[in-house]
Amino acid sequence: MTEHPNHLYLDRAELRALAELLREIPDLDEDLGIARTRQSRLSTRGDYRMNRRPSEQPLPYNPAASRAADELHAVLVSWVRLVCEQRGLDYAGSPSTPGLARWLDRNLIALAMTEGAEGAPEEIRTVVQAALWIVCPPVAPVVLDEAMVAQARRHRLNASGIASLAKELGAQYQGLTVRRIQTLRNAGRIVPLPGPWAPGWPELYTVGAVLDEHLLYPTRRRVSADARDSN
Repeated sequence: MTEHPNHLYLDRAELRALAELLREIPDLDEDLGIARTRQSRLSTRGDYRMNRRPSEQPLPYNPAASRAADELHAVLVSWVRLVCEQRGLDYAGSPSTPGLARWLDRNLIALAMTEGAEGAPEEIRTVVQAALWIVCPPVAPVVLDEAMVAQARRHRLNASGIASLAKELGAQYQGLTVRRIQTLRNAGRIVPLPGPWAPGWPELYTVGAVLDEHLLYPTRRRVSADARDSN
Protein backbone atom coordinates (compact mmCIF):
# COMPACT_ATOMS: atom_id res chain seq x y z
CA MET A 1 0.00 0.00 0.00
CA THR A 2 1.29 3.48 -0.79
CA GLU A 3 2.65 5.62 2.06
CA HIS A 4 0.53 8.58 0.95
CA PRO A 5 -3.09 7.98 2.04
CA ASN A 6 -4.47 10.26 -0.71
CA HIS A 7 -2.53 8.74 -3.60
CA LEU A 8 -4.69 8.24 -6.70
CA TYR A 9 -4.47 4.85 -8.34
CA LEU A 10 -6.27 6.11 -11.47
CA ASP A 11 -5.20 9.05 -13.62
CA ARG A 12 -7.54 11.70 -15.01
CA ALA A 13 -8.02 10.00 -18.37
CA GLU A 14 -8.95 6.73 -16.66
CA LEU A 15 -11.36 8.56 -14.35
CA ARG A 16 -13.10 10.27 -17.26
CA ALA A 17 -13.45 6.99 -19.13
CA LEU A 18 -14.75 5.24 -16.03
CA ALA A 19 -17.28 8.02 -15.38
CA GLU A 20 -18.63 7.67 -18.92
CA LEU A 21 -18.86 3.91 -18.47
CA LEU A 22 -20.73 4.18 -15.17
CA ARG A 23 -23.19 6.66 -16.68
CA GLU A 24 -24.13 4.12 -19.34
CA ILE A 25 -25.14 1.53 -16.76
CA PRO A 26 -28.62 2.82 -15.71
CA ASP A 27 -29.91 2.68 -19.30
CA LEU A 28 -28.10 -0.61 -19.90
CA ASP A 29 -29.73 -2.13 -16.81
CA GLU A 30 -33.14 -1.08 -18.13
CA ASP A 31 -32.38 -2.73 -21.47
CA LEU A 32 -31.30 -5.91 -19.67
CA GLY A 33 -34.59 -5.88 -17.77
CA ILE A 34 -36.46 -5.80 -21.06
CA ALA A 35 -34.30 -8.58 -22.48
CA ARG A 36 -34.79 -10.71 -19.37
CA THR A 37 -38.54 -10.84 -19.83
CA ARG A 38 -38.77 -10.83 -23.61
CA GLN A 39 -36.76 -13.06 -25.94
CA SER A 40 -35.26 -11.19 -28.87
CA ARG A 41 -36.42 -11.95 -32.39
CA LEU A 42 -32.97 -13.35 -33.12
CA SER A 43 -33.11 -15.90 -30.31
CA THR A 44 -36.66 -17.11 -30.98
CA ARG A 45 -36.71 -17.00 -34.76
CA GLY A 46 -35.95 -20.11 -36.75
CA ASP A 47 -36.20 -22.79 -34.07
CA TYR A 48 -39.80 -22.17 -33.06
CA ARG A 49 -41.28 -24.90 -35.26
CA MET A 50 -38.23 -27.11 -35.64
CA ASN A 51 -37.32 -27.56 -31.97
CA ARG A 52 -40.61 -27.13 -30.14
CA ARG A 53 -43.83 -29.09 -30.06
CA PRO A 54 -46.96 -27.08 -30.88
CA SER A 55 -47.97 -27.00 -27.20
CA GLU A 56 -44.61 -25.63 -26.03
CA GLN A 57 -44.06 -21.92 -25.45
CA PRO A 58 -40.81 -19.94 -25.52
CA LEU A 59 -39.13 -19.22 -22.19
CA PRO A 60 -40.67 -16.25 -20.37
CA TYR A 61 -37.20 -14.82 -19.72
CA ASN A 62 -33.78 -14.68 -21.31
CA PRO A 63 -31.27 -16.60 -19.12
CA ALA A 64 -28.27 -14.92 -20.77
CA ALA A 65 -29.65 -11.47 -19.97
CA SER A 66 -30.34 -12.55 -16.40
CA ARG A 67 -26.75 -13.78 -15.95
CA ALA A 68 -25.31 -10.60 -17.47
CA ALA A 69 -27.44 -8.45 -15.14
CA ASP A 70 -26.36 -10.49 -12.11
CA GLU A 71 -22.68 -10.25 -13.04
CA LEU A 72 -22.92 -6.50 -13.62
CA HIS A 73 -24.61 -6.03 -10.25
CA ALA A 74 -22.08 -8.23 -8.43
CA VAL A 75 -19.09 -6.35 -9.82
CA LEU A 76 -20.54 -2.98 -8.80
CA VAL A 77 -21.35 -4.29 -5.32
CA SER A 78 -17.77 -5.51 -4.88
CA TRP A 79 -16.29 -2.11 -5.76
CA VAL A 80 -18.76 -0.16 -3.62
CA ARG A 81 -17.99 -2.44 -0.68
CA LEU A 82 -14.24 -2.07 -1.15
CA VAL A 83 -14.44 1.74 -1.34
CA CYS A 84 -16.63 1.91 1.78
CA GLU A 85 -14.32 -0.39 3.75
CA GLN A 86 -11.06 1.34 2.81
CA ARG A 87 -12.28 4.95 2.86
CA GLY A 88 -14.54 4.65 5.90
CA LEU A 89 -17.73 5.52 4.05
CA ASP A 90 -21.31 4.43 4.64
CA TYR A 91 -23.40 3.43 1.67
CA ALA A 92 -26.76 5.16 1.71
CA GLY A 93 -27.72 4.78 -1.94
CA SER A 94 -30.14 2.47 -3.69
CA PRO A 95 -29.13 -1.21 -3.71
CA SER A 96 -30.13 -1.43 -7.37
CA THR A 97 -27.60 -1.66 -10.18
CA PRO A 98 -28.29 1.92 -11.36
CA GLY A 99 -28.01 3.13 -7.75
CA LEU A 100 -24.62 1.46 -7.32
CA ALA A 101 -23.35 2.91 -10.60
CA ARG A 102 -24.49 6.43 -9.66
CA TRP A 103 -22.85 6.15 -6.23
CA LEU A 104 -19.53 5.11 -7.76
CA ASP A 105 -19.81 7.98 -10.24
CA ARG A 106 -20.36 10.48 -7.40
CA ASN A 107 -17.49 8.95 -5.41
CA LEU A 108 -14.94 8.52 -8.18
CA ILE A 109 -12.15 10.20 -6.23
CA ALA A 110 -12.76 7.91 -3.26
CA LEU A 111 -12.61 4.96 -5.66
CA ALA A 112 -9.40 6.29 -7.20
CA MET A 113 -7.82 6.49 -3.72
CA THR A 114 -8.80 2.90 -2.94
CA GLU A 115 -5.99 0.37 -3.12
CA GLY A 116 -6.55 -1.94 -6.08
CA ALA A 117 -8.62 0.61 -8.01
CA GLU A 118 -6.38 0.07 -11.04
CA GLY A 119 -8.47 -3.00 -11.83
CA ALA A 120 -11.84 -1.25 -11.64
CA PRO A 121 -12.02 0.14 -15.20
CA GLU A 122 -11.22 -3.16 -16.89
CA GLU A 123 -13.44 -5.25 -14.62
CA ILE A 124 -16.44 -2.93 -14.99
CA ARG A 125 -15.84 -2.56 -18.74
CA THR A 126 -15.81 -6.35 -19.14
CA VAL A 127 -19.24 -6.86 -17.56
CA VAL A 128 -20.68 -3.84 -19.36
CA GLN A 129 -19.46 -5.19 -22.69
CA ALA A 130 -20.92 -8.62 -21.92
CA ALA A 131 -24.27 -6.96 -21.21
CA LEU A 132 -24.11 -4.91 -24.38
CA TRP A 133 -23.63 -8.09 -26.39
CA ILE A 134 -26.93 -9.35 -24.95
CA VAL A 135 -29.04 -6.27 -25.61
CA CYS A 136 -27.32 -5.35 -28.88
CA PRO A 137 -25.66 -8.47 -30.32
CA PRO A 138 -23.09 -7.93 -33.10
CA VAL A 139 -24.21 -8.76 -36.60
CA ALA A 140 -22.90 -12.13 -37.69
CA PRO A 141 -20.51 -11.86 -40.63
CA VAL A 142 -21.89 -12.99 -43.96
CA VAL A 143 -20.20 -16.16 -45.16
CA LEU A 144 -20.35 -16.29 -48.93
CA ASP A 145 -20.84 -19.69 -50.50
CA GLU A 146 -18.92 -20.02 -53.77
CA ALA A 147 -21.74 -21.90 -55.45
CA MET A 148 -24.21 -19.18 -54.48
CA VAL A 149 -21.87 -16.45 -55.75
CA ALA A 150 -21.45 -18.31 -59.03
CA GLN A 151 -25.22 -18.58 -59.36
CA ALA A 152 -25.65 -14.90 -58.57
CA ARG A 153 -23.14 -13.95 -61.28
CA ARG A 154 -25.39 -15.57 -63.90
CA HIS A 155 -28.44 -13.56 -62.87
CA ARG A 156 -29.85 -10.74 -64.98
CA LEU A 157 -30.61 -7.65 -62.91
CA ASN A 158 -31.10 -3.97 -63.41
CA ALA A 159 -28.65 -1.42 -61.97
CA SER A 160 -30.56 -1.01 -58.73
CA GLY A 161 -30.69 -4.76 -58.16
CA ILE A 162 -26.97 -5.17 -58.82
CA ALA A 163 -26.14 -2.31 -56.45
CA SER A 164 -28.20 -3.96 -53.70
CA LEU A 165 -26.53 -7.31 -54.32
CA ALA A 166 -23.07 -5.71 -54.23
CA LYS A 167 -23.60 -4.66 -50.61
CA GLU A 168 -23.66 -8.35 -49.65
CA LEU A 169 -20.53 -9.32 -51.56
CA GLY A 170 -17.76 -7.82 -49.45
CA ALA A 171 -15.67 -4.67 -49.27
CA GLN A 172 -14.33 -4.83 -52.82
CA TYR A 173 -17.84 -4.27 -54.22
CA GLN A 174 -19.03 -1.61 -51.75
CA GLY A 175 -18.44 1.12 -54.33
CA LEU A 176 -20.61 -0.56 -56.93
CA THR A 177 -23.53 1.83 -56.82
CA VAL A 178 -26.16 2.68 -59.42
CA ARG A 179 -24.08 5.70 -60.38
CA ARG A 180 -20.96 3.54 -60.76
CA ILE A 181 -22.89 1.16 -63.04
CA GLN A 182 -23.94 4.11 -65.19
CA THR A 183 -20.29 5.19 -65.38
CA LEU A 184 -19.31 1.72 -66.61
CA ARG A 185 -22.17 1.88 -69.13
CA ASN A 186 -21.08 5.32 -70.43
CA ALA A 187 -17.49 4.12 -70.75
CA GLY A 188 -18.58 1.17 -72.87
CA ARG A 189 -17.33 -1.32 -70.28
CA ILE A 190 -20.73 -2.96 -69.93
CA VAL A 191 -23.68 -3.20 -72.29
CA PRO A 192 -27.28 -4.01 -71.43
CA LEU A 193 -28.72 -7.29 -72.55
CA PRO A 194 -30.65 -7.14 -75.82
CA GLY A 195 -34.42 -6.72 -75.57
CA PRO A 196 -36.95 -6.20 -76.73
CA TRP A 197 -38.19 -4.73 -73.47
CA ALA A 198 -41.43 -2.98 -72.73
CA PRO A 199 -41.24 0.83 -72.88
CA GLY A 200 -39.92 2.25 -69.61
CA TRP A 201 -38.44 -1.01 -68.35
CA PRO A 202 -34.95 -0.65 -66.84
CA GLU A 203 -32.00 -2.11 -68.70
CA LEU A 204 -30.79 -5.49 -67.54
CA TYR A 205 -27.19 -6.64 -67.19
CA THR A 206 -25.48 -9.92 -66.47
CA VAL A 207 -24.32 -9.55 -62.87
CA GLY A 208 -20.95 -11.24 -63.36
CA ALA A 209 -19.93 -8.92 -66.19
CA VAL A 210 -20.71 -5.85 -64.10
CA LEU A 211 -18.80 -7.20 -61.08
CA ASP A 212 -15.74 -7.95 -63.21
CA GLU A 213 -15.68 -4.59 -64.95
CA HIS A 214 -16.12 -2.76 -61.68
CA LEU A 215 -12.87 -4.28 -60.44
CA LEU A 216 -11.02 -3.76 -63.73
CA TYR A 217 -12.08 -0.20 -64.60
CA PRO A 218 -10.40 2.42 -62.39
CA THR A 219 -12.55 4.80 -60.43
CA ARG A 220 -12.32 8.47 -61.31
CA ARG A 221 -10.06 10.46 -59.07
CA ARG A 222 -10.36 14.18 -58.77
CA VAL A 223 -7.35 16.03 -60.01
CA SER A 224 -5.74 17.88 -57.14
CA ALA A 225 -5.27 21.64 -57.22
CA ASP A 226 -1.48 21.18 -57.25
CA ALA A 227 -1.71 18.89 -60.27
CA ARG A 228 -3.88 21.42 -62.15
CA ASP A 229 -1.53 24.26 -61.34
CA SER A 230 1.45 22.33 -62.63
CA ASN A 231 -0.12 21.85 -66.08
